[in-house]
Amino acid sequence: MAASTGVADAPDLGTLHEFHGVQPVLPVSDVTRAARWFRDVLGFEIDFIAGEPPSYARVKKGDRTYGDPVYLRLWQCNTRGVPPWRGEIVIHVGKDIDGLHAAYAKRGVTVIEPPMSQPWGLREFAIREPDGHVLRFCGYLS
Repeated sequence: MAASTGVADAPDLGTLHEFHGVQPVLPVSDVTRAARWFRDVLGFEIDFIAGEPPSYARVKKGDRTYGDPVYLRLWQCNTRGVPPWRGEIVIHVGKDIDGLHAAYAKRGVTVIEPPMSQPWGLREFAIREPDGHVLRFCGYLS
């Protein structure tokens, strides 16, 4: 008798569980500074800062009026130096991508790719936050 892989025997997870969000964890050198930067520069709200001294935080943007909110978790790991590429998070913002870009540029955000229309129907721009992570903001073409 052949050994079971478990795949055919497993119940349909789509009917038993509801996947409803992803919360990426970004390693940062100073969690309090990072949380304040996301709040003061990008307009997120600080959901929590935990630990004494602080070592973990979560920031949030949006509410349920248009999809799920965006949550980012910040983990203090005392990194020094920034590798050339650490990964990328894509954040969908709906509309007015150029207005968002202008607001962030006015606040001194490091823009690494200006807004451009993509053949897949989105307009996007990318920034680098102080710990080196790339955040790409995209919106629908009008």
